[in-house]
Amino acid sequence: MPMIFKYFSEGVIEHVFLRDGFVGVKCSLPIDYNDPFELFLSVDLDQGNELMATYKEIIQELPQLLTTCFSRSPVVAPMWAHYGNNHQGFVIGFDTTAMETHFKDLMVRDITYRDVPSEDLIEHTKMAAVRKKPRDAMALRNAVYYHGYFSKYSDWGYEQEARAINLDEHTEDINGSNILYIPEDCVFAVICGNKSTQETEDTLMDFSYELGADFYLERIGRSYPTPYLMSDSDEARIFSDGAIRPPIAVCDECSEPLKTRGNLCPWCAIDDEEEDIAANNNPLRILSRAGLLEEYVETYPEKDRKPYKRS
Repeated sequence: MPMIFKYFSEGVIEHVFLRDGFVGVKCSLPIDYNDPFELFLSVDLDQGNELMATYKEIIQELPQLLTTCFSRSPVVAPMWAHYGNNHQGFVIGFDTTAMETHFKDLMVRDITYRDVPSEDLIEHTKMAAVRKKPRDAMALRNAVYYHGYFSKYSDWGYEQEARAINLDEHTEDINGSNILYIPEDCVFAVICGNKSTQETEDTLMDFSYELGADFYLERIGRSYPTPYLMSDSDEARIFSDGAIRPPIAVCDECSEPLKTRGNLCPWCAIDDEEEDIAANNNPLRILSRAGLLEEYVETYPEKDRKPYKRS
């Protein structure tokens, strides 16, 4: 099942789940997005005046199409920070195959991250300029629209973005916002943020059960390098290879996922004897026991106390 995920702030819960059996997703025009260079990769500005003139004549201006954005992963920490209100919000997982079945002509595609426009655009422009055939002009238009909507600068690569377009016939105007109501059979997971309130958690759990979707809690561990998920049956899950799945192993003490097979995470693997040895060998503890730590800190060079000092 191809999965895509939408990040939300906790403040929109009542709007997202307004309609029974559906999830409401806001759709916007590229001009309203937070990237001022949206659609910028739809033209190669270095292709010369003649080809630029052909491009300008045939394309004129890219249309503003209703679009809604997703991520291919529910465990992108910056996405939780930016769009999930610093892990206080939630994420909903959707099945793209089911969505495309429900919505005629809906196109869901991954974003390609690049620093320069696709070479295909110049080739299409050359064909349109040289052969002067209608089908070449249409091919150029299609290529420009596709690369414009499904390409972004590499700076945004952390989002792992996928987009849905061709939404105009499927959205409803709700108090001035264009809302796409996605049926419950397209929803497979609801994930509550690590910093969410108990009220938010309870509300999202109830909605997930009503939708027939799996419910998870986002968790931030001490050793696992990305957020992981806990199911409603208190079992750890990770996101790997495009799917939510059990980890290779979990820590016997803290239940955190492990990156390799074993019984304990790096923190829980430290035993009492090892802690005692480390404590006895800690030079700062030795100074403290001798009553010299405060004096040592006061005489330590100010410039060397900075935690960010580079050696």
